[in-house]
Amino acid sequence: PKGKATPKGKGVKAKPKKSKEDPSDDMSIVIVDDDIAIDQEKVNEERRAYLEESRSQEAYD
Repeated sequence: PKGKATPKGKGVKAKPKKSKEDPSDDMSIVIVDDDIAIDQEKVNEERRAYLEESRSQEAYD
């Protein structure tokens, strides 16, 4: 008989895929806080530090 031969005892079974549309799987609550204050000065300082670090790495390359 021609066909694919599979060794006995080493069968691979595919796991059944879960449906992403199953509503019982996604029962989480997300809370969004709209009152977020961003310290722009701190953000800019972090950006400057990052750019300075990347420039110093370029100098070594």
